[in-house]
Amino acid sequence: MVSILHLLATLVSWIFMILVSIASVAGTALLWYTYYELKNKHKTFETAYLAESLKNESAFLWYSIIATIITVILLLLVFVMRSRVSFLAALFRETAHCLGSIPALFLQPIITFFILVLFLAFWSIVVVCLATANYPGIPLQTNFLINGSTTTEFGSLNKPAIDTHNGNSTLKTFALDNIQFDPMWVKSMWWICLICLVWGSEFILGCQQMTIAGAVSHWYFRGPNANSPVLYSIGKLIKYHLGSVAKGSFLITLFKIPRLILTYLHAKLSARAEKGSECAKCGLKCGICCFYCLEKFIRYLNHNAYTIITIERCHFCKAAGKAFSTIVNNALQVATINSVGDFILFLGKCIVTAVTGIIGLLLLKRNSDLHFFAVPTLVICIYSFFIAHCILSLYEMVVDSLFLCVCEDRNMNGDDGRWKNSRLAELGGHKGNKYDEQDGAELQDVPDK
Repeated sequence: MVSILHLLATLVSWIFMILVSIASVAGTALLWYTYYELKNKHKTFETAYLAESLKNESAFLWYSIIATIITVILLLLVFVMRSRVSFLAALFRETAHCLGSIPALFLQPIITFFILVLFLAFWSIVVVCLATANYPGIPLQTNFLINGSTTTEFGSLNKPAIDTHNGNSTLKTFALDNIQFDPMWVKSMWWICLICLVWGSEFILGCQQMTIAGAVSHWYFRGPNANSPVLYSIGKLIKYHLGSVAKGSFLITLFKIPRLILTYLHAKLSARAEKGSECAKCGLKCGICCFYCLEKFIRYLNHNAYTIITIERCHFCKAAGKAFSTIVNNALQVATINSVGDFILFLGKCIVTAVTGIIGLLLLKRNSDLHFFAVPTLVICIYSFFIAHCILSLYEMVVDSLFLCVCEDRNMNGDDGRWKNSRLAELGGHKGNKYDEQDGAELQDVPDK
């Protein structure tokens, strides 16, 4: 998928639109055909009472209905967006040039994935140790043998014990202390583990964003003279910018934790036999929605702030303010690039999911030993969409970083900057070199007085 974006940047928009239309229609048709086959099999005696076949039929009926709705929506969106093909071609041509010059960026999602797996494994070990710990306030009961017949419980102080060897008695004294624990530390540790999970995950993702933003900005301002932009960005991240990433990820955590708590309360309230008031449910839903919007805004602002940090070497708060100002001043261009670019990337994810799902379903149907293949098909589609999201999100981050580099270059260097050579400048509503040369020629025709 990424190779197509590199080699066929001019035709990538049409290719995506055509492929997503074909793949979605073919996938929907295959789902309906599978449902038709399963329904006809129930007429035979052998499969009339198989619970797996009944579950398959019901699952694929729902799959077919949902796929039909999604296909209709995608076809309508493709029909509406067909007029923006030239815009998309210029956008992906510029991004493909950057990624072609920095191929090491494609390793970043893979490296981040393995680091997240290691972090989650470590977090799981900590949670297991915490869950299997002895509850506070309940002393461990241990019995000690005295004179071969008498026992004493743990918690006695300075109890004598007699050890007998071949008739000879040896007196030993054990000092056993009853240790008491504060019952609040276990409860508080669960909250600490939750905060560490969210904050740690966001910190790792923030490091990836900082690395990508630093590599793109280094390549943009250095051009052909940029040597190993990814290694350069990683070095600067470790030396100077870990605190900024920690602060940005902590801001996301501040809004994500309350959203998770409200979501949990809403689920508990809905699961109760005695339903709560509709006003309380509405308030919880509004709170969840507000925190979700704030989290998305902070996440988007963080990524742009990381780009400003790599360009100007400033602290996080100043960079966030400057990034917000740049976004507001170019709100129309940012909205256009994000909406159109995100849409075509979403089409790419749909293509990968549909093609992988079709291939997986055809292979599963050929396995005669597998009766219930609805769940494996769903798992294949989910994982394929997740992998496509991880890879194609790299394109989205590069587009945002490049556009911010163009805006900062224009603000810092004026007409002497490299932004005139970028196609993103024209997408942002600013004139490139050819316009400046025409203006210069007209100014030279005016005689001095």
